[in-house]
Amino acid sequence: MVKRFIQGISWRPVASYFFMLLLFGTMLKLYAVEKINIAVAVVVFLIFSAGLAWLLYHRVIKPLNEITLAAQEIARGNFDRQINISSPDEIGDLARSINNMAARLRSTIDEITEEKNRVQTILNSMGDCVMAVDGEGYIIMVNPVVETLFGMSQAECMGINILEVVRNYDLDHLLKRVQACQKPLTREIKILTPELRIFYLHVAPLHGSGQGGGAVVIMRDITERRNMEQMRSEFVANVSHELRTPLTSIRGFVETLLESGTDDPEMNKHFLEIIADETRRLSNLVEELLNLSKIEERRVVHRWRQVTIGELMDRALAVCGERAEAKQIAVKANIPARLPPFYGDPDMLAQVLINLMDNAIKYTPAGGSVTVSTSLYGDELRLDVVDTGAGIAAESLPRIFERFYRVEKARSREWGGTGLGLAIVKHIIKGHGGRIEVKSAVGKGTTFSVFLPMDSPENS
Repeated sequence: MVKRFIQGISWRPVASYFFMLLLFGTMLKLYAVEKINIAVAVVVFLIFSAGLAWLLYHRVIKPLNEITLAAQEIARGNFDRQINISSPDEIGDLARSINNMAARLRSTIDEITEEKNRVQTILNSMGDCVMAVDGEGYIIMVNPVVETLFGMSQAECMGINILEVVRNYDLDHLLKRVQACQKPLTREIKILTPELRIFYLHVAPLHGSGQGGGAVVIMRDITERRNMEQMRSEFVANVSHELRTPLTSIRGFVETLLESGTDDPEMNKHFLEIIADETRRLSNLVEELLNLSKIEERRVVHRWRQVTIGELMDRALAVCGERAEAKQIAVKANIPARLPPFYGDPDMLAQVLINLMDNAIKYTPAGGSVTVSTSLYGDELRLDVVDTGAGIAAESLPRIFERFYRVEKARSREWGGTGLGLAIVKHIIKGHGGRIEVKSAVGKGTTFSVFLPMDSPENS
């Protein structure tokens, strides 16, 4: 212990102070034996006092002032400030220790900042809404997804109760349960944002944050998944129903023919015609299901080439013209003479136009009209099919492109529709890199607008 004490002493200042003390003692001794007078002693004392003050200023006071200023700058966050003192004494050791401390602080803060930025980047890139709340339910952190889901900025969400953002008391109840049991819990809730959406909630306690019972809320939008599950369920039910109806009819008439044993050729012919119609309808349904499956799974090989609207119109009229004449519906074409050709699959695009015109003719009463018009819309070709039919109700418009969805189910079956035409149209247009829109008013008619790029998607 004594050895450690001796090694910890800086002997240079001790030697300096000892020399000064010896000098003052010598002066006092000379004065005592009357070798010097009081005036000379005072002058000598003043000279050596000034020397001692100068020594103290340069060896102690000035370095301490520099250390104090540097410490104040480091406290303000300037970790690049260095103390330029290299003396081998205790003050030099203190300066070097402060420089090392500043470097370590700078390194630690850089690591913390980098980690914080990494975590913030991860949170910002998440597709789920993440919110952290304190024990009272006030938001302390939120990622940008909240702006998309609830129309509030991150700044507006900070410091307010989570119920002011997510207006659902099931969430409040779940937060209280998590705070009580200190275990993660999950639940599905429905929220108006403003449309009805379904969210999967995962709420976990916020441990070790000093928030006094806070929690982290992760909200995943599963509306589309639930809608797809519902559509899948409806698809299975619709396919079963669509297949059962013609099969039941065919089976009934076949059994009638087998059991009755009638020799009436007219009745037999009538029954066989019904069986043939139902068989044809069943065959069409299966064929369209297979076509839709191929288009959705991109198993269709497109034959890209330049196509003209006139070519597609001729093919559509060859299929739909007879039915339009039978119902006394005027089919009009408004096609500019100098409209340039565009790239596409002529067979697929002809099917689109045939389906749209066929639907327009079906739902337009006798004496009405169906108009096909085209125009250039920027770098796209716009194709409009307008009818003067019964129109579509607003609540049905979002669903008309779903498989087997019919606006008028009974009349659609009567006209031989399968409920797959518009679904096929949508996927063909999507495969061409285009889009389709619909506007309708009940009793005034419907307009289907197709937008197609002038160039092939393979070349863009």
